[in-house]
Amino acid sequence: MNNKNIVRLSVSSLSLLLLSSCAQLNKPALCDADMTPIPHIQGSGAVSPLLDQTLTTRGIVTANWHRADQLGGYFIQSAKADDDNNTATSNGLFIAEQNATVKVGDVVYLTGVVQELNGVTQLQNITASAVCASAQPIEATPFTLPVAATEAFEAVEGMLLSLTQSLTVNGHYQLQRHGQFDVAPMRLYTPTQHHKPGAEAQAQAHANSLARLVIDDNLAPNPAQISVPQPALTAENSLRSGDVIAPVIGVLNEFKGSYRLQPTSAVTVVEANQRPAAPAAPATNAVRVAAFNVLNYFNGNGAEKTFPTERGAKTAADFKRQHDKIIAALSQLNADIIGLMEIENDGYDKHSAIYQLTTALAEHTGQPWRFVRAGVNNFGDDSITNGLIYRSDKVSPQGQPLTITEAPFGTRSRLPLIQRFAPMNTVENLVVAVNHFKSKGSCPRDAANPNANQQDGQGCWNAVRTESAKRLAAFLNAHPDLKRHGLRVLMGDFNAYAQEDPIQALLAAGYYNRIDAFNPQAYSYVYDAQAGSLDHLLVSSPLTGRVVNQAKWSINADEPTLLQYDRATNNPQWYAPSPYRSSDHDPVYADIQF
Repeated sequence: MNNKNIVRLSVSSLSLLLLSSCAQLNKPALCDADMTPIPHIQGSGAVSPLLDQTLTTRGIVTANWHRADQLGGYFIQSAKADDDNNTATSNGLFIAEQNATVKVGDVVYLTGVVQELNGVTQLQNITASAVCASAQPIEATPFTLPVAATEAFEAVEGMLLSLTQSLTVNGHYQLQRHGQFDVAPMRLYTPTQHHKPGAEAQAQAHANSLARLVIDDNLAPNPAQISVPQPALTAENSLRSGDVIAPVIGVLNEFKGSYRLQPTSAVTVVEANQRPAAPAAPATNAVRVAAFNVLNYFNGNGAEKTFPTERGAKTAADFKRQHDKIIAALSQLNADIIGLMEIENDGYDKHSAIYQLTTALAEHTGQPWRFVRAGVNNFGDDSITNGLIYRSDKVSPQGQPLTITEAPFGTRSRLPLIQRFAPMNTVENLVVAVNHFKSKGSCPRDAANPNANQQDGQGCWNAVRTESAKRLAAFLNAHPDLKRHGLRVLMGDFNAYAQEDPIQALLAAGYYNRIDAFNPQAYSYVYDAQAGSLDHLLVSSPLTGRVVNQAKWSINADEPTLLQYDRATNNPQWYAPSPYRSSDHDPVYADIQF
């Protein structure tokens, strides 16, 4: 051990500083031991300079989550006597000791080994401990977001902080597994939603990282109940991205570079982003077109409808819950034409997914819903496909459905489904193309591959998506039937944010994203606690003035994943047959005047 890191205090000075409440005659011997202050253990870097050393330290207990179903330890913080007055070194430390009997306010001396586990500096393998005083106050350090640099988080790791500002909920992907949700001073957007790929997007990504913090529940993984919002999260008492939490006190912790607050005060949620009502029906002289990713809607195998299927629901009961939520969403969308993504590619007979969905929607609404038969046995070779359903009292299909089979369609992007419709009481035709471009997942391992992640914010397979966009636009312009009809809608899950190359290629080809005129901050998807639009509805130039409304119906992206149909077995209170969290994508729709 480096002796310069050891501080020796006399019994008399220690009594003045820390042990005023302690009976000196009964004080454990460890309370007089040489010790290393916490700031010397933490150091000014990401890793302790005293790693793997056995030493004694001391501090005041600020929080205790020692049980196996909690964090398995507690936090201590230096008294002012041990502060090195260096803002780059933290005064807090995690003590990895289960079933510890210490209380908040206790002054403890501990002997153990300095370790770094998942980025957290901590004392493990405790061989000696003593409570040397009790009821000692510790003042929470005021803390605000965003920070100027990542080092600002590290400088207060393990310390009791007071978050003095209200913070916006930005995401909750880990809410069910880890009881965690992400907050920031404002709503965070995926960088390429509003910024060009490359330097601009990279700068925004860095700014986002300095603004975010995770709020934890202080429990081990997979809690049976989520206590935020109080008294517990249910299908009716949701925690939506966009809601706000009031100022809170807690200890800053770390896990693999992600900083999180372990609250020591109650987390109060302000419902700032209420669930939106269903959109009102369009005017009688307008046609509402919509796109909706139905989250792997698979209705069972064959006539027997057995489960599990290749994707989607694992049991018949799960599928029933999924089906009811999808029907609730589709029926309340009040659309006339709906493009579907991620529906099972199992043909069009009475046992197929699209047949069951369309039939149920017609029965539920009392409206004459029909589907476009785009193939004989299936549409494309993938297990999921694109579908088109429509109200036959509002529009009628004209000609045969069309598609593009040349690569990258079929091999990467799903086959686009292109159908011409005639709205009732008009001689005009509307061309609708439903799309689902290659996702950003399963990246090529070869960094030299043009579809590998170029670290510009667009993820992998950007080249494939961009080529898909260009081929789609070229096909519509060149096809002998379609090129005669200038009223066109391109919609679906393009797996590309608004400023990324595929969407920009379609804009360059003469299409317009009218959402910008109605709500430029709109989004349809939340990933990594950042909002953005993967789902788009673009119109050709002759339609720009005829789009009287365009919007995203925010029923899914802002809702916690645990409210999906497949989580009801964990907690029945998390499920309701409502539109909310019927999918992970929000539907996008536009009302077009005829």
